[in-house]
Amino acid sequence: MKDTDLAHRIKHGEKDAYQELFERYAPKIYGFSISYLNNKQDAEGLVQDVFLKIWEKRETLDATQNIKAYIFKIAVNSIYDFIRRKNIETAFHDFAKVNYSSKSNSTWDTVIYEEMQTTLDDLILRMPEQRRKVFYLSKKKGLSNDEIAQKMELSKRTVENQLYRAIGYLKVNLKNES
Repeated sequence: MKDTDLAHRIKHGEKDAYQELFERYAPKIYGFSISYLNNKQDAEGLVQDVFLKIWEKRETLDATQNIKAYIFKIAVNSIYDFIRRKNIETAFHDFAKVNYSSKSNSTWDTVIYEEMQTTLDDLILRMPEQRRKVFYLSKKKGLSNDEIAQKMELSKRTVENQLYRAIGYLKVNLKNES
């Protein structure tokens, strides 16, 4: 069966066509992912994410589009997102190792952290709704500005402005609150 026929059938919710697409391209996406991620579990998870996104967006699938290119585009974006999240986690762990020794008073640190988190959450709740959603999708979900713009049906520039204003607002108010 041709890729265009598969795409058309998937668009109409046919699970057997989706299964065939998965069997045809999952090994290729896995090989592509492993070459960047160097970890079997991460690559397997990425393959699952890619095909989950295809299924979730099946109704908007353009059956005339090159499905292979579409799948690889999703894979590339997912790899970038994964690497970005891993880099953030690594930076946080490195920061924690340097700044918190085992001698520190963990109870006091916990109290201070929870107080700061409560203050931050309260400040975020005070933001206008659109700004709060943009900030949440960027900082908590790790979405790119393009992904946020698409998801919220905004321009990329609007997303950038909302993030800039949210961060400025938090900087000013966290100084005042502390």
